[in-house]
Amino acid sequence: MQKWIPTLLLTISILIFSGCTSKNYGINNIKIPSFTEKRLDKTLPTIKGLKSVASMSKVALEWQPVTNKQIAGYRIFRGDSKNPFKLIATLSDRYRSHYTDINLHQNVNYVYKVSAYTNDGRVSRASTTQAAKTRSRLSSPTIIEASKGLPSRIKIIWRIHPNEVTQSYIIQKQESGTKEWRNIVNLDDRLSVEYIDKDVKPAQIYHYRIRAKSYDGVVSTPSKSVSGSAKQLPSAIKWVKATDNLPRMIEIIWKDTNKAENISHYNIYSSPIKNTLFSLLGTTKEPKFTDKFDADGSTRYYKITAVDHDGLESTQGITATLGMTVGASRGPVINSATVKNNAILLKWSDPDGKARKYTVIKKYWDGWRARKIKITDFKATNFTDIKIKPDTRYTYYIISVDKHGIESLPSKEVVLSINSPQ
Repeated sequence: MQKWIPTLLLTISILIFSGCTSKNYGINNIKIPSFTEKRLDKTLPTIKGLKSVASMSKVALEWQPVTNKQIAGYRIFRGDSKNPFKLIATLSDRYRSHYTDINLHQNVNYVYKVSAYTNDGRVSRASTTQAAKTRSRLSSPTIIEASKGLPSRIKIIWRIHPNEVTQSYIIQKQESGTKEWRNIVNLDDRLSVEYIDKDVKPAQIYHYRIRAKSYDGVVSTPSKSVSGSAKQLPSAIKWVKATDNLPRMIEIIWKDTNKAENISHYNIYSSPIKNTLFSLLGTTKEPKFTDKFDADGSTRYYKITAVDHDGLESTQGITATLGMTVGASRGPVINSATVKNNAILLKWSDPDGKARKYTVIKKYWDGWRARKIKITDFKATNFTDIKIKPDTRYTYYIISVDKHGIESLPSKEVVLSINSPQ
């Protein structure tokens, strides 16, 4: 007896440190229980009152909690027509009385059991079986139409989804020529029946479809697709004329191919250079406009756009039209300047042919004072100056004036003098 006791103790120690599994080691049929295995204890209370509520992808379970101090928590088992019961969750709190099983398949019959367990590895008998069937997939929403012809927007309308588990709608959009459907908005209201898309280009066709989404995240198949488009912009104004022969103003006229009743007004844009820096100059309801200036020889580039009654404006992507005001002519050319019989004789010509009259400018020094005399409204092309003094230098130049009263550039200066008699 004393000889085999140490051997037995050694064997038990080996079993403890080797994982405590339940095995018969052939020592008088002694079997050591495993601490990792659960052992049925029929004296423990059985879970009662197991109930279930199912949605499309979840099953919520409820039972009467066991407050017996021996109980550490609960074990949840699930099975279905293809699979036997399997442990899916362990709840380490005896006061728990609810559990939600998620990520389930739609329209499937599931069965559940719940048992209690203790910290020392004992388990109660399982509860009675509770059946739960997940709901069928959400049906597709019924989309009605997408608008055509609204200004800068497309309106999509659909019917309220009849299933009250619907939490929201996912609006999807596809551009013509592409295969990609992209989500553009999530509307969190089952009673919503419209959406207005403003991220659109005029006259471009877009396709739309809708998916319903349940409270537990299940998304329906897409609805049928419908196409819509926004209102087209007014036609561009391509025929534009601007004057180049008016004093300090430019008159612009244009032709419009749009129906007059569809157009609210026209915008006139101008720029000092051809291809950029255009800014709004003014608006008008008539196909003409006058641009006024404070200086002669001004130039401007113009673009005209049509604006309809919805505020849609035709494109500015058109060739600019150049206009200019009348500028100063080159001025007269003095052909001769001579001194004869104590007088100075000037003759000139007008190379531009625009002169209606001339101004003769005479400059000289009178002692220590500079003099400048203008002889205006002179219509001849020659001038004789007899108001001269000997030994005085006289400078002359001529300016022409056209029919608009615009003065030309000055002619070149000539300098003459008369010597005192010896």
